[in-house]
Amino acid sequence: MTDNTKTTSLRARLLLWLLLPGLIMGTGLLAKNYLSVSEVANRIQDRLLVALAVTISEHAIKSRGDLLSRDIELLLEEFTRENTYYRVQGPDGAFVTGDTGLPRAPTDLVLQPGVPHFYNAHYRNEDVRAVTMKYLVSDPSSNIHGWVTIDVNQTRRQRDSLIYDELTGSLTDYLVLMFLSGIFAWIGVSRGLAPLQRLQQAIRRRSTDDLRPIRHVMPKEVTEVVSSLNALLARLERSITANQRFIADASHQLRTPLATVQAEAEWALRTIHSDEDRQALERIVQQTRETSRLTSQLLNLARVSPEGRKAGSLVKINLLEFASGVTAEKVRAALHYQVDLGFDDQSEGMNCEIETGNEVLLHEALCNLIDNAMIYCPPGSAITVRVIGSGAVTGPIIEVEDNGPGIAPEDRERVLGRFVRLDNDNQQGCGLGLAIVKEVADAHEAQLSLEDGTDGTGLRVRIAFP
Repeated sequence: MTDNTKTTSLRARLLLWLLLPGLIMGTGLLAKNYLSVSEVANRIQDRLLVALAVTISEHAIKSRGDLLSRDIELLLEEFTRENTYYRVQGPDGAFVTGDTGLPRAPTDLVLQPGVPHFYNAHYRNEDVRAVTMKYLVSDPSSNIHGWVTIDVNQTRRQRDSLIYDELTGSLTDYLVLMFLSGIFAWIGVSRGLAPLQRLQQAIRRRSTDDLRPIRHVMPKEVTEVVSSLNALLARLERSITANQRFIADASHQLRTPLATVQAEAEWALRTIHSDEDRQALERIVQQTRETSRLTSQLLNLARVSPEGRKAGSLVKINLLEFASGVTAEKVRAALHYQVDLGFDDQSEGMNCEIETGNEVLLHEALCNLIDNAMIYCPPGSAITVRVIGSGAVTGPIIEVEDNGPGIAPEDRERVLGRFVRLDNDNQQGCGLGLAIVKEVADAHEAQLSLEDGTDGTGLRVRIAFP
């Protein structure tokens, strides 16, 4: 089953909450800096515009309406680095001098004598800053008396450049600061999460059977989690112990009555004379044998399953000696089934040891492979138990090969399940042998595979250890 639950990295969350406030504050500071610089630049330009308005109006009055000389315009352009446009109107609103096409002030603007009014406008395809004001003139030589209206417009290139340069510098400083903050935050979060990574590695290194408490020293914030996990492991171990106790009791309580029934039925079978009674007793003996074998297989499966095994029995095992010993144990059974059981040493001097093996579980697995081969192979078949030493890619390998009917490739994955029987006519199998072998292989992190035998005949079952 696939878990589609979306998960978020704790590292990502911490980095987000560490850097997000800085990002928000930095954006706010950039906006504040932009507004402050814009306000200062506008204030400077506005003061300059008022000074220009007064200067231009005085020149226009004294020169009786003449335009500014080209030298003065060049001087203003060099001084302000902006284009300056102006218009002077007399007390009666008549045009005196300047640019007649200058944009008008907003219609809702009420001019107060001597008070400058500023606004933004667009002139000659450029944004301009404008001021309009009334200036009192009393000059008999110019025949102009009263409040003269003066409009001065100036481009904003220098002002915008100043704001842009200031904002670019602030943005560069901010990006450098955020980059350095991100690096230090990453280092800090990584060091802070290091205990969790050690805990993760400690748990990952454990096998499914290792239920010992976690003893690693952890920060205060993680100690409670580790304590809860240890408590869970303790409860799980007690549950497994109770399960094993039940298996042991069930093994004793079930096997003994079944063995008694089988023995009594076999004794009665030897003494009975009626054909009908003999057939009935033969069926009882056969069913008792099958029930006894099924019970034994079920109990063995319960022992080798993850919830029924414990890590205390893991030892170093020499598979060459182990497999040869199990093969020798099965010789008598092979004679009963009239098959040729042999052992093939292909270690060629290479290492055949596994560091952590459960001898009881491996014995059960190998016995099941040999028993399956003897049960499903016809008399006269050959069964070979083979051990191959560690290679460059894998560790040691145990193989059980026969020249019997084999298993079709499309059925090989299915027969590893529980209670799967391909030959329903064979009443000796109960469909649990290969399931037990698979559980044992998984417990040792070994690779179980079913292949064709030599020359494509029969079946080869291989357990490749890491």
